[in-house]
Amino acid sequence: MVELKNVSLFFAANRDYLLRDISWRIEDNENWILFGRNGSGKTKLLEIIAGYRYPSEGEVIRFGNSTGFDMREVRKRIGYMSSTLKDAIPAGERVIDVVLSGLHASVGLYVEPNDADRRHARDLLASMGMEERAYDSFGVFSDGEKQRVIMLRAFINQPDLLIFDEPAMSLDLSSREDLLLAIEKLSAFKRVSLIYVTHHVEEITPLFNRVFIIDGGRCRYCGDIDDGINDEMLSGIFGRKIRVTRSKGRYYSMIG
Repeated sequence: MVELKNVSLFFAANRDYLLRDISWRIEDNENWILFGRNGSGKTKLLEIIAGYRYPSEGEVIRFGNSTGFDMREVRKRIGYMSSTLKDAIPAGERVIDVVLSGLHASVGLYVEPNDADRRHARDLLASMGMEERAYDSFGVFSDGEKQRVIMLRAFINQPDLLIFDEPAMSLDLSSREDLLLAIEKLSAFKRVSLIYVTHHVEEITPLFNRVFIIDGGRCRYCGDIDDGINDEMLSGIFGRKIRVTRSKGRYYSMIG
C-alpha cells in the first residue's frame, strides 16, 4: 500500500537531518503504532506519508505509484486526523458539515454535497451515537466528542489508510478510552489500514499488532508490537529506567 525507501529529510542549507534513512512498508489491512518521544520526527514522517511534505532523499510509493500521479487523488485515499484540527474549525459550524468537509479536505464546507454524501455522513455519526446531534454546533461538543467528529471527517472518503496523529492529546482518561473504542468501531465499519501516533503505551489497544519506533529521526525498531514495546526499548528511548507491564491486551508503564 505505502512504502518508504531510504527516506531522509534535512535542511538544505546545512544538511541538518530531521529524518534519516527511513524504510517502512505498510501493507493492506495492517494496523500500526508509530511510537516515539516528543521531537523524534513522528509528525514529519506522517506528513511525508500523506504527501504534505516531500523528502530530501529517498522514495515514497503510495498505492503502487511513486511518480506521475495526482496527489489530490492520493490524499483522498489517506484520511489524516490531527489533534490540532479541532482548534481550526469554527465553533458555529454544524457537526454534519464538519464531517462532510472531509470530502475535499477543507476547513469549512465550500462544495455542496449530494444526497448520498449526506446519508453517508449521517450513518457515520449514527455509528458513534451522534446522529441526533448532527445539526448541533461543533463548539458545544466536549474535546472528546470533537475528536470523534474529526475522526469521522477523516473517514468520510472511506480511505484505504487512516492516520491518527496523537488524537488523545489533552483528553482525560475517560475521553481517551471513548476515543480508542470509537476507533475500534470505525475499523469494523470498513476495513482500513491504520497508523496511530503516540508516546504513551497506555493508548496501544489489541487492535494494533505492529509498531514503528522512531528515535532521533531514525528507525529504532519496526515489526511485531510484542517484540518492540518492552523495558529495554522504552528505557533506551526515554533515557531512564522504565518498566512495561501488560494486562488484558493493554500495555502500562512506570518509571523505576
